[in-house]
Amino acid sequence: SRLGTLPSSSPPVALDDGWEVGPLTMEQLDPARLMALEQSIVAGDFEPPDALLIARGGRLVYEQYWNGFDRARLHDLRSATKSVTALLTGIAIDEGRLPGADAAVAGFFPEYQALTGRDARLGRITLAHLLTMSSGLECDDWNPDSAGKEEKMYRSADWLKFVLSLPVAGEPGSVTTYCTGGVNLLGGAIARATATSIPSFAERVLFSPLRIASADVKWAAAPSGETDTGGHLQLRPRDLLKLGQLLLDGGRWQDKQVVSADWLGAATQRRVHLGDSDYGYLWWRNTFHVNGRPFDFSFARGNGGQYLFIFPEQKLTALFMASRYDSPIGDQALELCARFILTALPAQ
Repeated sequence: SRLGTLPSSSPPVALDDGWEVGPLTMEQLDPARLMALEQSIVAGDFEPPDALLIARGGRLVYEQYWNGFDRARLHDLRSATKSVTALLTGIAIDEGRLPGADAAVAGFFPEYQALTGRDARLGRITLAHLLTMSSGLECDDWNPDSAGKEEKMYRSADWLKFVLSLPVAGEPGSVTTYCTGGVNLLGGAIARATATSIPSFAERVLFSPLRIASADVKWAAAPSGETDTGGHLQLRPRDLLKLGQLLLDGGRWQDKQVVSADWLGAATQRRVHLGDSDYGYLWWRNTFHVNGRPFDFSFARGNGGQYLFIFPEQKLTALFMASRYDSPIGDQALELCARFILTALPAQ
């Protein structure tokens, strides 16, 4: 019953971090479904994630942690970092620092002209090709034999040089393969266009406006010092959930426009297909079908069970974080979201 007992995870603790909080029932979510989720985890039907947070109508209504995790700890986002990089790209374009998604990548790296000039196709790679994983470079993280597989990049001293040295497999835009190296190249372009480091730029234009403290943001970096914009950013769960709310509110956080609604529309548009989902500009797209009802959503995701779901029609965003790296168990967030969270919504 909607008037029944609330799980201990709702309402969340009120903190001075920008989140309004309230019980699930305040946003017409059935607490019995979240209690059923918790009971299923206790029963061993599902492995516990590290964190699950839910916001609806701009209000944080559920916050639960398992495995000794808590709200103060930073969590590795893995490839959900890429979706943060998409936001930084849009803000750099909004500010006029980047000329637009169709800008040629090679122009940002004059120091690597010997590499970018070796094949005419390299000169035709645009930021949009990096944003949609369609650069044409021989780079496929899902293929262990690929020259550009991310583990090989991580072992190199200069990641940008590594990516720009990769063989060209095809015309940019002709094929889509999941390539973390391309997103690090994108980060290099942003840093050069803004004449600042990615951590400094991100703090000024994204994290500070969202009241995310610099002490609660941790980026990884290449041996050369370039920021890893393709993975390994660490944030606290309540802070990452703010990015879901940012998308729901058309790029606004409370009374401040942080990123343009136009860019978010472009970023979450279905552009290519990758694996099990559609893909925009470093944001995934898919549809759940629950009890015959379709739920369209955008999401960020990363290895181990990092899933930030955004359901625009339902004004709902949900975050799962887990440490099940390289395990299919990390993907159980998809089932938990469909089975317990979406069924907590009011019937149409």
